[in-house]
Amino acid sequence: METIYSLSGDVPVADAPGGSDEDVALWPGALTSGSVRRACSIRKLSAGGAILHCDHEVEIGERLELELMNGEHLAGRVVWRSGSEVGLSFDTQIDVFAIIAQDIVSQPGERRRMPRVELACPALLDLGGRSHPVTTRDVSQGGVKLNVPFTLSPEEKVTVTLDGLRPVDGVVRWSAGNLAGIAFLPELRWQELMLWLKERRRNAIHDGPAPFAPAPPAAPAAGETTPREMDEGIALNLPARVREGTRRWQIDVSSITTRSVAFDSFAALRIGSLLWVVLPGLEGWPARIVSVDGYRYTCEFTQPLHPAVLERVLALAKSGASDA
Repeated sequence: METIYSLSGDVPVADAPGGSDEDVALWPGALTSGSVRRACSIRKLSAGGAILHCDHEVEIGERLELELMNGEHLAGRVVWRSGSEVGLSFDTQIDVFAIIAQDIVSQPGERRRMPRVELACPALLDLGGRSHPVTTRDVSQGGVKLNVPFTLSPEEKVTVTLDGLRPVDGVVRWSAGNLAGIAFLPELRWQELMLWLKERRRNAIHDGPAPFAPAPPAAPAAGETTPREMDEGIALNLPARVREGTRRWQIDVSSITTRSVAFDSFAALRIGSLLWVVLPGLEGWPARIVSVDGYRYTCEFTQPLHPAVLERVLALAKSGASDA
């Protein structure tokens, strides 16, 4: 168990910390109430609050001031308590990246490391010659925790491609049900990870959240898209965007199904290239190029879109067209 930073603006909620008392690396802090200052440990820090481990009694609603290792003071109040852990809601939102940068600068140059960052984003896990869509739980220089569709075997060699980051080789260190820990080989540089995280935050603000778990669609009403049309292809002229690694550019989607998308682009791309297609209401969906005809590229989604997701994309596209 180690201290985790979160890019969320919410106050972290009580959860199962995991780990054991013999394997704990929480960052120290201090809590001040009035003239009394006591030590604490920081399990999670977000823009909106923190989860703190403290051995002294605190009351829900009590006002406290949290002092970080870098000397910064953050005022707030206790909003929940569970055992020895408390949830502190900050009076004002903090800049998590500024806190991380201060912590890195305070470390010796040759030993600088970024903390673990909680982040849910789409990714691809390549093993055994196949690509599997997965979702990250948190990421660090040394590795990533993933939500996976099946149990992995420890010491399996894998490649992880995070949305917007180059493919990184790794090995499975542990696996428990639908969770797995992957160690990067070699580790990422902290500068590379910091730049990627900042880009992720910008994309999240610009594109909005991705609908990962849509509700099953109701029977289509008159004029709505039918399941057969979704499978056979819907012709349209839809402005969208594509990301390949750190590159991103505009495209015009000519047709789309739950399994594939075709678009026009002047970019030089090869069959087999992995792209992240950004559609209205969809932060980024992985797809591979399967055919090229002049400037028209056809891609197959690595995981089919749910029909409800496609309906939502088309509805947002129509709404944007009517507002224009």
